[in-house]
Amino acid sequence: MFVKDFEAGTVDSRGWPKYFSTYKVAKATLNAYSRILAREHPELRVNCVHPGYVKTDLTIHSGFLTPEEGGSRVAMVALLPKGGVTGAFFEDFKESSFV
Repeated sequence: MFVKDFEAGTVDSRGWPKYFSTYKVAKATLNAYSRILAREHPELRVNCVHPGYVKTDLTIHSGFLTPEEGGSRVAMVALLPKGGVTGAFFEDFKESSFV
């Protein structure tokens, strides 16, 4: 649906996010897909993590966190124990809602 609206130039009029719409829709899709994968493969840990606003080329180095600080958030989720939470979104070292 978003792609059709994007191609037609109707993103704003159809109610999609006004700023960074492609980025935001891609992130929401990734979060939703991780939940689907977690449900289909309960033997795996499938989670998403927001590393924070990190000083990288993507943010033109305007972020608040160093790459090491952002990476530590990702590492924490990657190292969750076997049998731990799956299908979740993490932010600031804790499980969070992605909406």
